[in-house]
Amino acid sequence: MDPVSLPPDARRRSGAWFEAFPPFLLPLVFINLTGHMALSGGRLTGSLFVLGQGASESLVGVFMALFSVLPVMTSLAIGRWVDRAGAVRVMRVGIALVLVGAWLPVAWLSLPMLFAMAMFIGTGFNVMSVAAQHTVGHLAGDASPSQRLAHFGWFAMGHAASSSLGPFISGLVIDGLGFRAAFAAMALAACVAAFLVATRIRGMPVARTGGAEGDGTASDGSPGQAVARRKPHVLDLLAKAQMRRIYLVNLVAASSWDLFIVMLPVLGHRLGYSASVIGTVFSLFAVGTFTARAFTPWLSRRVTEWMIMRAALVVIMLVYLLLPLASLAPVLMLLGFAFGCAVGMSQPNMLSLLHANAPAGRGGEAVGLRSLLGNGVSVLVPLLFGVALVPFGIASLLWCGAGLFGLGIWPAHRGLRHAQSADRPRG
Repeated sequence: MDPVSLPPDARRRSGAWFEAFPPFLLPLVFINLTGHMALSGGRLTGSLFVLGQGASESLVGVFMALFSVLPVMTSLAIGRWVDRAGAVRVMRVGIALVLVGAWLPVAWLSLPMLFAMAMFIGTGFNVMSVAAQHTVGHLAGDASPSQRLAHFGWFAMGHAASSSLGPFISGLVIDGLGFRAAFAAMALAACVAAFLVATRIRGMPVARTGGAEGDGTASDGSPGQAVARRKPHVLDLLAKAQMRRIYLVNLVAASSWDLFIVMLPVLGHRLGYSASVIGTVFSLFAVGTFTARAFTPWLSRRVTEWMIMRAALVVIMLVYLLLPLASLAPVLMLLGFAFGCAVGMSQPNMLSLLHANAPAGRGGEAVGLRSLLGNGVSVLVPLLFGVALVPFGIASLLWCGAGLFGLGIWPAHRGLRHAQSADRPRG
């Protein structure tokens, strides 16, 4: 019998490949991988080009922030659009924006074009990402919580792989052929993503709007009934304490990620490392995220999302405490790998928790709010880093970050206790 035709319990016992990869998951993984290569590679190439032109380090912060300016303003609307129209149409618009942005610096390599590239690619990939993330939770309607986490783990591996491949390839191409060739390589990756969007996601299922997420199911089970009673407000998503904890812990993890990303090029440039060395440091960090996400399906059968997030935040805090003491490249690489392992757990676990707790019919909006908050952090962290770097120094900033990120451990612990009490039989 074909594994797809087996009943859910038989598929779980068989360990069939199709259980791990429901229809359309593999194309979404590769779309995420190739689309994000244009962003991760373009971000490193652009930051090194800005520094190479003799511009100030604060301008690098501005450049990094531009990837997230428009996503902050549009993420909620994108999430609601996905809820209404489904993911396919939204993803086509997103990849079109990424393509335009990726080819701009190839056609005209200048600082203004780099800033335009950042806004096009940042906005386009955010559009694609919100649509794809929301869809992954609905690809297998009978999935258990551990299976859902495994699906998000597989999906996030594409992001992790691109975070390694983009900077690594960019660094090599910059040293060998120059900046324009590096931008062209990333633009070709965007073309691969566009081909996959055009040919591999036709007929992708539209997420159910009635009772698909969490405990916000409509009383009569009809699609959209809970949403139709009154016009929804974004603050409704924060009505539950567990949802507030999810967003708070997600903000902490996203902030630590963004600070690490914006800190590395500046630190590497100050230490006199070549583009290849800086790209390798980025790649080892990304290898850590990939490794963590590769183990997510295995972990999902043994521990819960909140357990993983609590442990990950402890590691993030410890890494930031030790980073100022890592003056040698091998030590920095080791800490980068450890940090990648910790922060790499955040996306699949947060998306799984969000999908489980979001009100019915508003899963796309919930993902959009997560993206809004994450991109808001991506705007603020580079700007604050650029402003505070000179007066306070990098060591003080990293230790301050360790203290702030450590504050996320308590809400993660409370989330775990709440989930355990909810699962405990009553009476």
